[in-house]
Amino acid sequence: MGQQNRRQFLKQLGLGSSTVIAAPHLLGVARAAGASEESLLRQKIEHVVVIFQENRSFDHYFGTFQPKNGQQIINLLDAQGQLDRRFLGLQKNPAGIAYDNLPLPTDIPGFQNVQLPNQPFHIAPYIPAKGNVHWDPKHRFFRMMAEINNGKMDRFVALAGGSKTLLSRDEFKKMSPEQIAFDLARPSGPVLGYYTGEDLPFYHRVAHRYTLFDHFFQAMSGGSTGNALL
Repeated sequence: MGQQNRRQFLKQLGLGSSTVIAAPHLLGVARAAGASEESLLRQKIEHVVVIFQENRSFDHYFGTFQPKNGQQIINLLDAQGQLDRRFLGLQKNPAGIAYDNLPLPTDIPGFQNVQLPNQPFHIAPYIPAKGNVHWDPKHRFFRMMAEINNGKMDRFVALAGGSKTLLSRDEFKKMSPEQIAFDLARPSGPVLGYYTGEDLPFYHRVAHRYTLFDHFFQAMSGGSTGNALL
């Protein structure tokens, strides 16, 4: 199957009114027998399996994925298969000033003594795909809304990490509105990191063979449980 969004895929499975995707020989059999393509496809489907990863963005796994059938998907690459220029120098600090180089967490060994430009980067040399580093962006609604920044998409680095310190009411009163708004954010460049097909061969192999939801978005901005239920 080609790359498509979730709603299109479910409709094509007969869960909504639309056309269906089926192998050409199955369509020929359906026409010869006078059966509808949708009913024939339903008879062939026993299970629908959806694979999703927790705490991973689409670009983190499929930012450089290129379909073999010539179709286009929305990720980090432009039509020529190069890193899209719209991502270069995009990320800004809370004051709205673009980073020259990405701020990096020195507590993660792979990023010590490293300088990376302000753009998405191949993260495998610093954190291998099998290296389960206990670090990821904060799962909070208002933090996520601030990262999106009214569609500018330029605060993901600035608001990625954060302090786990529990502050008293008096301490909060001493903070500026900007500090409170950003919830003591700690900038962290690895949120722009991506893996390639060589790093994640299984996932890319499955994506080539089946359907990849490149228009899939989390159901709610927040923690994991709500998204898993939805």
